[in-house]
Amino acid sequence: MIEDLLDVSRVITGKLKIEFQPVSFASITEEVINSLRPPADAKQLQLQASINPAAGPILGDPARLQQIVMNLLSNAIKFTPNGGRIDVRLERYDSCVRLEVKDTGVGIDAEQLPHIFERFRQADSSNVRAHGGLELGLAIVDYLVRQQAGTVSAGSEGLGKGATFAVEFSLMSMEAMGSSLAAVQLFTERPCSDIENSQTSSDEKLKHLRILVVEDDPDTQELLKTVLQRHGAEVVSAGSAASALAEFERAKPDVIISDIAMVGENGYELIRKIRSLGPAAGGHVPAIALTAYASVADRRRALLAGFQTHLAKPIEPDDLLAVILSLTFQQDPETDRKRKPQEQKLTNDR
Repeated sequence: MIEDLLDVSRVITGKLKIEFQPVSFASITEEVINSLRPPADAKQLQLQASINPAAGPILGDPARLQQIVMNLLSNAIKFTPNGGRIDVRLERYDSCVRLEVKDTGVGIDAEQLPHIFERFRQADSSNVRAHGGLELGLAIVDYLVRQQAGTVSAGSEGLGKGATFAVEFSLMSMEAMGSSLAAVQLFTERPCSDIENSQTSSDEKLKHLRILVVEDDPDTQELLKTVLQRHGAEVVSAGSAASALAEFERAKPDVIISDIAMVGENGYELIRKIRSLGPAAGGHVPAIALTAYASVADRRRALLAGFQTHLAKPIEPDDLLAVILSLTFQQDPETDRKRKPQEQKLTNDR
């Protein structure tokens, strides 16, 4: 209970740290299952496990992933009556790994299901007296999963009919997309199927915009390019500050998205050179710093160097899209055509 309260305090204050590294989710799941067999046996529960050893690796924090599995399985043991059954399944499919914990316990009422991951929330208040605890475990799971770019869900057919909790993470990029570590950290909170099926939800919001992407990691560069093109943008890319300057002069982009840490000249030096060109040469083009350097000092440095906006990886794709639209609103051809007659009328009135 004390550990849960401390974790919630860290979540609220933003001090709960996630340290990413390649992790075998299968090994972590097996370790947790073995550690919780004694309390399961004490309640005469049938604890069945089906673990695919190939379910991984994923990018995450080993300690926090262990906490996720521990909380879900402990919850199942806690709310499954003596003689019940718990099935733990870890599978690999497409570009994802999926952990499923299914029990024959007390179940969840349909009205309470949408609130099951809220802090201090429990489907049946009488369970608090019967089982004890502060009911923070699922809220912590929800936070930890989202912070590691995963998704978590809960399902139940009703009270007395058990519950199923499922967690999904993307495989490391080298397996899922042939990408590097950086590509996995580019976007966050995206269901595994989103990247593969995003063609079906593409739109033309960025139509008529030419975007220069400056990123020295080729896989991150390609992922950014793909996402932007699916929203109608014309994308040119560069892998260094030097090549970005050449592309800038040739392509005359409407907006720049640049990494900061690059081989050779960094993003700060690049944007300073572009700003020195002056407005006639496109030196006032809107620019976004998209970087893993996420501190307040990093943001301030990016803005002082000449970027309009500083975005920290990982980022929501919709947030990136919104920033691009906000920075380029006055450059939208349709908007310009509608605005010019009004501007002309104001000039004549004067």
